[in-house]
Amino acid sequence: MSVDERTGLRQDRARVSHRVPSAAAGAERPGRAATHEAGPAAAPPRSGAPWHYAKDVSALLPPGADVRESRRHKRHAQREVQWGVSSIERVRKCGRVALGDVAIIGNAGIAHYAGLTTCGSIWACPVCSAKIRNHRAEEISAAAARWDLAGNSVYMVTLTAPHDMGMKLGQLLPVIADSFRAVISGRAWLRVKKQAGITGTIRSVEITHGANGWHPHLHVLVFTAADPGADGLAAMVLHFREKWRRAIVKAGYRPPSDEHGVKVDRCMSAAEAGAYIAKTQDGKSPGNELARSDLKNGRDGHRTPFEILEDFRWTGDADDLALWHVYERATKGHQAISWSKGLRVLLAAPERSDEEIAAQEVGGDVVLMIPKDTWREVVRVPGLSVYLLGEAERGGVDAVLAVLERYGLIGSG
Repeated sequence: MSVDERTGLRQDRARVSHRVPSAAAGAERPGRAATHEAGPAAAPPRSGAPWHYAKDVSALLPPGADVRESRRHKRHAQREVQWGVSSIERVRKCGRVALGDVAIIGNAGIAHYAGLTTCGSIWACPVCSAKIRNHRAEEISAAAARWDLAGNSVYMVTLTAPHDMGMKLGQLLPVIADSFRAVISGRAWLRVKKQAGITGTIRSVEITHGANGWHPHLHVLVFTAADPGADGLAAMVLHFREKWRRAIVKAGYRPPSDEHGVKVDRCMSAAEAGAYIAKTQDGKSPGNELARSDLKNGRDGHRTPFEILEDFRWTGDADDLALWHVYERATKGHQAISWSKGLRVLLAAPERSDEEIAAQEVGGDVVLMIPKDTWREVVRVPGLSVYLLGEAERGGVDAVLAVLERYGLIGSG
């Protein structure tokens, strides 16, 4: 068969028969389509079978899948849950609503979609968050490496505050932000900047939830010119401890403990950033520690927000859904990662918004175009959209067409 004949056959097969998949082919659960369009669903009852579809989503993960594909399935499965329960409209549309015909793109053996709505939420979307945080981690690690190799220093400062059950996340986040602003303002900060040679900071907010409620805290990279020396380092540590404690108490909260309130560590950033650039996704580079909270698990009984979402995905627990909605509302509009003024210019790191990063197309070769009407049927089958990406990587266009035909989304022949 000639190339033109083969191409024509593929185009004919890709025309939609517009059939809803049969139950045997993995039809959606009753009420699923309505959930997609109606926005957030009411909290499910705690008794009885879970109303959602987590096990169906996970069933399409191929046996023996590697870490990358397993993580992708998990993120997409969480996002599919969000299509029905998120309190944020753009998150409910992310990866589901097509802008036109949808393309499967292949690039260096990795497949992705083009032509879909993206929400750009670093907080609430498992898929966009991973893309944004990966970009942020890479730019931070690369900048830290350049800074370190030029003979300068980078320190990681972790700032925590006491947290008690009943404290609302929406009230805690402004307290944390305002307290940090108090630390890096005023004459005392100007003195310690000069003494320690501080040129700028990058601040990241991390949130967990545990027995004592919500626990937002900060990771801050402090960039110093050359080595601050013992006196400069001591001045910096004492400043952070005193000013952080004073700001938290002024806001009406218990004072942070001397042991856990402020922690300062030296970053061996050149080696760590180099390891990240070499694509060690779980390395402890400054960028990963600062930006990749999506790769972290909670400790000592604490859960990260995406762990809460994952638990809800499997259990349908109404309390977990309520926690998730609190988290969505509280974080909306807050910056997750921010650079001090002038630091991006100093470190040669151009600024891009989260939305721009999430919407960026990495390019590659078109494997297959999926008509918009067909895409509506694809996303009605739990887990099918991410499964198609894996099939495109393993078998190309023929493998994708075979799956679409098996699910009754294209005609045979």
